Amino acid sequence: MAFSATVREQIFKNSGKKCEKCGKQIVLANHTEGQRGAWDAHHKHHAASGGSSTASNGRALCLDCHKRIHK
Repeated sequence: MAFSATVREQIFKNSGKKCEKCGKQIVLANHTEGQRGAWDAHHKHHAASGGSSTASNGRALCLDCHKRIHK
């Protein structure tokens, strides 16, 4: 299950506006590859494994780090 817009915003705020893996600066509104500071909200515990779509179960990752985690 995807994070709601409100939860995504909270995850962004919790991250200090940085990727929580590499520390790269991210931009709240940018979610598309090629945009400066593009990022995605990542489930710490996957929804398929019973993880919730709450801010406490999410972390902000730049698109590069998010791709690496899912490889």
